[in-house]
Amino acid sequence: MASITVSSRGLHLDHPTVDRVKHALRLSPAEGIASGAFGGLGDRYIVAFAVAMQTNSLQLGLLTSVPGLLASLAQLGDARLIRILRSRKAVVLAFAMAQGLMFLPILSLAFVARSDPGWWLIFFATLYAIFGALVSPAWGSLMAEIVPTNLRGRYFAFRGSVGTLSMVVAFLLGGLVLNFLVHGALWGFAALFGAALVMRLISWFFLHFLYEPSSHDLTQSQAHATARPVEPAADTKNLTRYLAFLFCMAFAVNLASPFFAVYQLRDLHWNYLTFALIDTASSMAILLTLTFWGRIADRVGNLRILVITSLLIPLVPLLWLGMTNRSYLVAVQVFSGLAWAGFNLCSVNYLFDATSGEKRTRYLAYFNAGNGLAAGAGALIGGLLLPHLPALLGYPVLSLFLISGLLRLAVSTAFLGRLHEVRRVSTLPAAQLFHVLTGGRSVARNPGPRRHTHIFHHEKP
Repeated sequence: MASITVSSRGLHLDHPTVDRVKHALRLSPAEGIASGAFGGLGDRYIVAFAVAMQTNSLQLGLLTSVPGLLASLAQLGDARLIRILRSRKAVVLAFAMAQGLMFLPILSLAFVARSDPGWWLIFFATLYAIFGALVSPAWGSLMAEIVPTNLRGRYFAFRGSVGTLSMVVAFLLGGLVLNFLVHGALWGFAALFGAALVMRLISWFFLHFLYEPSSHDLTQSQAHATARPVEPAADTKNLTRYLAFLFCMAFAVNLASPFFAVYQLRDLHWNYLTFALIDTASSMAILLTLTFWGRIADRVGNLRILVITSLLIPLVPLLWLGMTNRSYLVAVQVFSGLAWAGFNLCSVNYLFDATSGEKRTRYLAYFNAGNGLAAGAGALIGGLLLPHLPALLGYPVLSLFLISGLLRLAVSTAFLGRLHEVRRVSTLPAAQLFHVLTGGRSVARNPGPRRHTHIFHHEKP
């Protein structure tokens, strides 16, 4: 039977299996749309729900830190769960459903009178975060195996774009609902969380079509690989430095990131619709630039994009200082979305390139765990610092924004010069790279000299 290589691992599959892989790849964006709506109606409003329930500053700090910290630790057991269930897909399906169902007790807080609902929200949000975190490494490793390496940037950018559009629409609709139910806002949150659960059920349906390579596929792949020379893997030292860079950046970002919503809703007293519109500006910028970043990254490499965006990200909290004009802040959020679109896309794709298929699940778990721990630690320390910081331009939270911006810049300058690309890409001078970024076509199409690039294939040595 004829066969065809369809993935970055070089899986050598028969045509019926190839059709299943293609079907899975075609349906994955649909699952991304449902997941985006799930996040837009659920994740994005949990902190706002806490503010509406008048939780205190300590509880807000714990809500923005504890779930992430514990979810990160839970991910370290993802590989063990896969061994127990004998399937990455089974892990994805089980915990995606469990995550969605956690909105039932969360939305019940809007109806059930409790003496201090903030603590219950922290508890349920922690379980929600843990279940969601257990999905990520298994899903990521499966997708990395079936999406061709040279198309990862464009494919994940397209999937991310449709998911972001769905999230933006859902988030705006949520803001409209809450804006019209100002005096019954808690009921409005319950409606949003119920709709989020429905979106998770739709996402869960599409996740059933996710393709998991069988042991037979992997055996075929290994036999096929023996006829080709195996390139050296990216060195461990570079990967360690890269993970350290991401963890430090996550810490610096999350010192301030969870408190933007608190600043807008509690300090500036903006309504929910204004809050949603300001936040949506960033999401729209991500939507409009993800495909652009993915196309450029496929040509010049993920690291070049990470360098550029990592120098833009420190400016985001600094641009908020002392400014309350809403049109100006919309422009700031557009700038933020532009930078984060490239950073988020290329940071994960770089990790895909730098890890071999059989180790990818473990490294993704390390990445998600370390990133979550760093983010949680940043949020926790930010929450502890906030009551003790001096007011800057009238608000203590702006002092936190300033510290976060300076730390982001320090992390970028300390790490970026010590990393190298892990796959063969075009080597462009700065002037030509600028030409490409502004919409032109690269003059230099051929890969750069081998000595400048570590080449890595996703095949078992």
